[in-house]
Amino acid sequence: MSNNPAAARVLGVEVDTVVGRDIGSLTAAPPALTALAAILREARRSGRAMTRHLVAVPTPAGERTLGYTVSILGAGAAAALFFTDLTDALVEERRAAEAQRFAEVGKIAGAIAHELKSPLATVELYANLLRRALADQPAAVQQLDVIKDQTRSCLERIRAIMHSINPDAARVGGTALTPLVPLVRAVVADQRRRFEGSTITLKGVSGNPRVALGENDLRSVVGNLLVNALEVSGGKGPVDVRLRSNADRVHLRVADKGPGLPDGDVFAAFFSTKSSGTGLGLWLVRRLVAEAGGSITARDRRGGGAVFEVDLPLPLHERLRGADLLVVEDDEPLRAASVAALEACGAGVVAVGFGKDVPDASHTWQCAILDYHLPDLTGVEIAARLPAGTPILIVSDDPMAGAALADLRERHAWYLPKPFEIETYLDLVSLLVRST
Repeated sequence: MSNNPAAARVLGVEVDTVVGRDIGSLTAAPPALTALAAILREARRSGRAMTRHLVAVPTPAGERTLGYTVSILGAGAAAALFFTDLTDALVEERRAAEAQRFAEVGKIAGAIAHELKSPLATVELYANLLRRALADQPAAVQQLDVIKDQTRSCLERIRAIMHSINPDAARVGGTALTPLVPLVRAVVADQRRRFEGSTITLKGVSGNPRVALGENDLRSVVGNLLVNALEVSGGKGPVDVRLRSNADRVHLRVADKGPGLPDGDVFAAFFSTKSSGTGLGLWLVRRLVAEAGGSITARDRRGGGAVFEVDLPLPLHERLRGADLLVVEDDEPLRAASVAALEACGAGVVAVGFGKDVPDASHTWQCAILDYHLPDLTGVEIAARLPAGTPILIVSDDPMAGAALADLRERHAWYLPKPFEIETYLDLVSLLVRST
């Protein structure tokens, strides 16, 4: 068997370990090479050439998708396999197809949302007025609360759809830290009212953990998971919601006793097994959780049903001890105060006032804290010059700084509006440091 350096790099093998070896001896070779050897063996056995096939192979850099062609040589005495790594190209194709689908529904959804927001806001306003007028009639108040809850649910679904079409628009307001426990309690109470007679248990609620999601986004995460669990359970449940946390992270678990997970990727955009709905709920949940630096998994529940588990990191200033940080801020007093706060937590800080003064652009900082408007460059322009793995915190009093994060979509990047509380500043930096 022969090889070449380019193939070796893709497969993660050493050329010298495979040159001259018989295909049959590669059963214990690295997994990627074993997979290709199996293709060659089959081609020699069948005597058939193969053109433009795909195969997924594990490599030290992760799973890669290869496009390959096999030619038969010398009346079947030999076979040659030619391949190219299509992983990145296929990812880009999927992104382009997804973007096209969002563009197609975007105009229609935007028009519908515009037409519905005002009437729904009017319904909520009159429900509030009637609730005040009928405050001494408990039955009427209860019915009006249902109207309010349903109206809020409709507005929230409209917001979620618009967010899914243009998620970068939500970044304009900046990254916020929201207490998880009271919001989970509120969402559970809302759904108990909405799904009358349902059984929802909430356990492990204690402390005051805060996560890097705005209130509306966090409500979307918890609400989507809870509503999905109730709907697959016929609106009755039981649904089990559990929270647990330590100093570093918080874990949210939502379990149902429905039919279990369907075939396919439940987090894919437009994936749905329901006759109604957009198929964007769980896609949005995963996106929001990822933006907060967390993760979400789904699995079948032992004994029937499904379990969704969300892990979200918590701020921890101790992470800043020994951290290697870059601060670029042209306001000297603010720069000095920021550096003092970070160094008080034990961080090592390099601070400059101009983009041109950033030392060693190839250095990987554990977090770069960048003013958006600088005399020579924008914070986004500086971020683009830093190594790809550098987490970014853009600080500015200009909301457009949040919108500009769209240019850093492949990075872990947040926006913090000025002025800010120093505790919030340190919290966000500690979360970004954790992501490295």
